[in-house]
Amino acid sequence: MDLTEYYESHYSAVVHTGLAGIVQSAFHRAVESPFTSSKGFPTVVEVGATNAEHIPFVRHQFSRYVMVDIRDSGAAREAARVASVGGRSVEFLVDDAQTLAALPQCSVDRLVSMCLLHHLSEPDRALRRWRQVVRPGGTISIFLPCDPGLLWRTGRRFTTFRSAKRIGLDSTLLRYLNAIDHRNHVGSLLAMAKGVFADDRLRVRWFPLPGVPSWNANLFLTLQIAVV
Repeated sequence: MDLTEYYESHYSAVVHTGLAGIVQSAFHRAVESPFTSSKGFPTVVEVGATNAEHIPFVRHQFSRYVMVDIRDSGAAREAARVASVGGRSVEFLVDDAQTLAALPQCSVDRLVSMCLLHHLSEPDRALRRWRQVVRPGGTISIFLPCDPGLLWRTGRRFTTFRSAKRIGLDSTLLRYLNAIDHRNHVGSLLAMAKGVFADDRLRVRWFPLPGVPSWNANLFLTLQIAVV
């Protein structure tokens, strides 16, 4: 099995069911927790949108929401159609998150990245491009799982590995696919983000132990970056 087959046939069942699904929901809520319905971003871009799992958790106002993924998704296109109500425009766009060729510079008010940087061949290039497309005064919100940290690796045994087992996928195969898919170390990604956004206002929050800035002791972290 390759990654394309996994994403097309098994990804949703492994990641979004059972305890794994509950944990995934917590990831999305954590990224959105700083924002309320009184806040507004006219144009929002979500990179690595997959099948539109994140948009139901967005609480703030927006006029235009663009979901971007390198793979086409009928589920995301349908979710975009359903969500385009009340004067809001929701779109799905096939594009590479490392280049965002369809987006002009300084055209976005908020950019959201959920668990994407681990997958990219050039994450530093992506970070620089994201900063280019977000206007000064805009926000970049990034979710990073603490992979390959101790708590993250332990947690998989009770979440995605169990979900995979229920549909007949063994842990050896899942580890293989994860090794191909999560090619970047969380510590390196955090260092890249701090370098790219050195002139901006960057806030790191660790979960579940915010007072312990360790990727071994935490399950994930979020970055909220105010672009200067």
